[in-house]
Amino acid sequence: MAKLDWGELQLQFLSDHAKTGISPEVWCESRGLKYSSAKRYIRIAKRSANSQKKTANKTANSQKGKPQSKEKSPPPARALITENITPEIVSLDIDFFGISDQQAKFAQFIVDGKSRVDSYREAGYSGEGATAYSNASRMLRNARVSRYVHHLRNERQKRYAAELDDVIGQLTAIINADPNEIAQYRRVNCRYCWGHQHKYQWRDIAEQLAAERKAEKDGVAPPDTSGGIGFIDNSDPNPECPRCNGEGNGEPFFADTRDLEGDARYLLQGVKLGKFGIEILTSDKDSARKELARLILLRATNDRQAQLDIERLELQNEKLRHEIELMKDGDKDNAIVVHNALPIPGR
Repeated sequence: MAKLDWGELQLQFLSDHAKTGISPEVWCESRGLKYSSAKRYIRIAKRSANSQKKTANKTANSQKGKPQSKEKSPPPARALITENITPEIVSLDIDFFGISDQQAKFAQFIVDGKSRVDSYREAGYSGEGATAYSNASRMLRNARVSRYVHHLRNERQKRYAAELDDVIGQLTAIINADPNEIAQYRRVNCRYCWGHQHKYQWRDIAEQLAAERKAEKDGVAPPDTSGGIGFIDNSDPNPECPRCNGEGNGEPFFADTRDLEGDARYLLQGVKLGKFGIEILTSDKDSARKELARLILLRATNDRQAQLDIERLELQNEKLRHEIELMKDGDKDNAIVVHNALPIPGR
């Protein structure tokens, strides 16, 4: 028997409890689980339960002790969905994930397809430029927030079935995606491209001093340091470099697939590590084009068929109106033919 995933079951219970208020005992019985074994894992979040009890006790005491001069509404419960977030995902107690309201908003905006910086700002955080990007990236890497993002995406996938327009949109994204956003072969500068007078350029003073110490230890001439420091691995080649003739050095580059956004997320299927190194798995663009053409033709055919059905009904109605008008005119020479008519009783 497969081992139960109590974490996932707890999330499912919280989802059902938020919608129907079902108790843990009844929920476990409906799932065929023994509550005596499951009660350690399947339970209502303590913080929410305690806050409800405290609110109820406080209200009861206030009614007993003194007359009510003003009615104070209890503070709103912390929920996943807020006024600024589209209520697409079922409301869950975010305390279960150990994140704040702002972090929940940030996760929801990420799931909605916004960039990390836009999600960070719309969630109520402040920051500009590189600071906002750094803080947003750090939050996205947070284990609890990342787990919450995955949960929201799983819930959305379970709750919404793909329709024809959704499939067409995904195929269009695969076709339009730029493979260079995932993997690329690029030309970068060599060590002599941007050095002083096109001499060997060092990354920093530490690399330069390490080379000097090694030369002294080996008893060879010290390296030439007149090219200066500041070498950057991924800079573009210098077209006037006499060493590489402006072509630089070629190297493969793979993007951080966790940060893919937009169409590239639909193009990527995964990463495989084999005996020949890293292999990026992507969707077949040619197959996507063929499937997209088939679906567009299918939708056009369905639309045409629907239009023909409408025109057929209009013609039938027009014919029926014409026959009714003839009947009202009392023209005996015009007979109304009723198809599939039942025989008149007694005849």
